[in-house]
Amino acid sequence: MSDQLKLREAIPSDAKNLLAFLKKASQQTDFIVHADIKNVTEEAEESSLAEIYNSEFDELMVAILDEEVIGFARLENVDDQKAEFGVVVDKEFWNNGIASYLIEDILDWAKESPLTKVFLEVYKNNPAAIHIYQKYGFTTELEKETTLVMGKMV
Repeated sequence: MSDQLKLREAIPSDAKNLLAFLKKASQQTDFIVHADIKNVTEEAEESSLAEIYNSEFDELMVAILDEEVIGFARLENVDDQKAEFGVVVDKEFWNNGIASYLIEDILDWAKESPLTKVFLEVYKNNPAAIHIYQKYGFTTELEKETTLVMGKMV
């Protein structure tokens, strides 16, 4: 699989494939809310991807296999020093290291950016995600009723 897998920054022309991926992934897990993406148009997604691509504080990396998006990692800035992090991989490709590749790439990008901290919120009942975040140095900063807020300096 690694011969065909490509990781790169998302570009505006990825909008259609990214939306298709998000709709598919939202049906595979309870950790993505389909209502959040249901009404997003391809044009709106293209515009959003262009803004992300041109930002020094935001990033979106995609994993592409056979011209299809099968995963992504996202940094969304909350201020000039911190960004919220998220990663999603198509369930068909879980346990193949794709999330690790995406996390490594996005954290490398963050180290070269003006950002100093990356954080995320993860459901407590998602031990696989918690494990991989801990593997990459994220530590629990806040425990809520159903989630953990984890952070990492970059």
